[in-house]
Amino acid sequence: AGAFSVTTLVENKKAQLVVIAHDVDPIELGVFLPVLCHKMKVLYCIIGGKTRLRGILHRKTCTTVAFTHVNSEDKGTLAKLEECTGTNYNDGYD
Repeated sequence: AGAFSVTTLVENKKAQLVVIAHDVDPIELGVFLPVLCHKMKVLYCIIGGKTRLRGILHRKTCTTVAFTHVNSEDKGTLAKLEECTGTNYNDGYD
């Protein structure tokens, strides 16, 4: 779930939701992904730090993650998350 992989998934419209850490280095990675997500109509959100993302995914380093497949029992949770991200991030562009 690196920035390159996430970018490819967004460009191919395979990502349902993109999560970006706020402390991405270099900053250019964190700046262009929201714009790309908005252009491709993929929901995104920015969370508070790489350490939080790293802890969730059990990886040494992680700056971005894209959700592509969701288990059927988790679709309700994803729908709530999509509603929040749409309201707080994606709908703010227009």
